[in-house]
Amino acid sequence: MAHLQIFFLSSVVALAALHSSDAVDYTVTNQAATTPGGIVFDNQLGAEYTRQQMESASQFIWDLFQQTDSTARKNVPSVSLFIVNNLPPEIPAATGNNEIRVSDKHIEAFSGDQLKPEFNGVLYHEMTHVWQWNGNGQKDDSLGGLIEGIADFVRLKANYIPAGWAKPGDGNRWYDGYSVTARFLDYCEGLKPGFVAELNKKMRDGYTTDFFFQLLGKTVDQLWTDYKNQPRN
Repeated sequence: MAHLQIFFLSSVVALAALHSSDAVDYTVTNQAATTPGGIVFDNQLGAEYTRQQMESASQFIWDLFQQTDSTARKNVPSVSLFIVNNLPPEIPAATGNNEIRVSDKHIEAFSGDQLKPEFNGVLYHEMTHVWQWNGNGQKDDSLGGLIEGIADFVRLKANYIPAGWAKPGDGNRWYDGYSVTARFLDYCEGLKPGFVAELNKKMRDGYTTDFFFQLLGKTVDQLWTDYKNQPRN
């Protein structure tokens, strides 16, 4: 019996250590509490709801990127989110150094049933920037658009699709970014399930458009042409 208790205790300790290695500290601060958008945040969203959504978004991203093993993803001990009143009106949120800043003006622009889906969509996009690999500083004209496209691809797969998004087939270039690139990546994902996860993994150490050929057997330009030529209603 004593041996059984020791084994059980060892298992519990090992499990706790496993969970602690994956633990991320999420903090939320409303720095715009007296503005209309800041008041909406406190009354209709709140810090605890936001913290829970940050945690859920991280788990969703890890699963989508096939990063259930913590060694496969960035070492991020904490993520902080701030509601701010100093972002330009056209920018809903911005992320850098594991800090997310969400505009109070963007929150103010939505109400009722629209608020939480829009807020969550922005949050999933910005949390992707926390976790995704970015080509390790590689310089390429298409990289910025791809990074934003992957973040919107996550938003797409989480089913937080806002009004005004690009439709499948829209866009002039595959690296136009955001929803244009997200739709193209979704097409590529249909050709090879897990494609975006593998692409993100390759972007850990660098970046080249040849990654598309390596994973799908066609150049990215060929894939874009195929995508644009897909029959649509």
